[in-house]
Amino acid sequence: MAAWLSSVIILMACLWTGDLVSVWIGHALPGSIIGMLLLATLLGSGLIRLSWVEVGAGFLVRWMSLLFVPIGVGVVDQLDLLANSLGALLLTSILGTVIIMAIAGWLFQWLERTQR
Repeated sequence: MAAWLSSVIILMACLWTGDLVSVWIGHALPGSIIGMLLLATLLGSGLIRLSWVEVGAGFLVRWMSLLFVPIGVGVVDQLDLLANSLGALLLTSILGTVIIMAIAGWLFQWLERTQR
């Protein structure tokens, strides 16, 4: 029980720190993204060991689908708003997918060339 609790506390501390930094920089980046970058930095530097957060992360991943229920209900509640923006949403989704695929392909080719 103590390992689970300490693991979740570390994860939440990174999230809350990310939220504070997000407010401090004027919401240029979401706090959750900053928190994940902070966690990745701490793990990469060795200040936090992976074993310290594995238990809590596993628990959260196991129950992650349950965390999407409120979002799904919110989407269903706003279907009329989404219907008005369907064209823009589709265009953005398709264009974003194509751009991400192109960048990923370019990055892969670049990494392949530099590693030879």
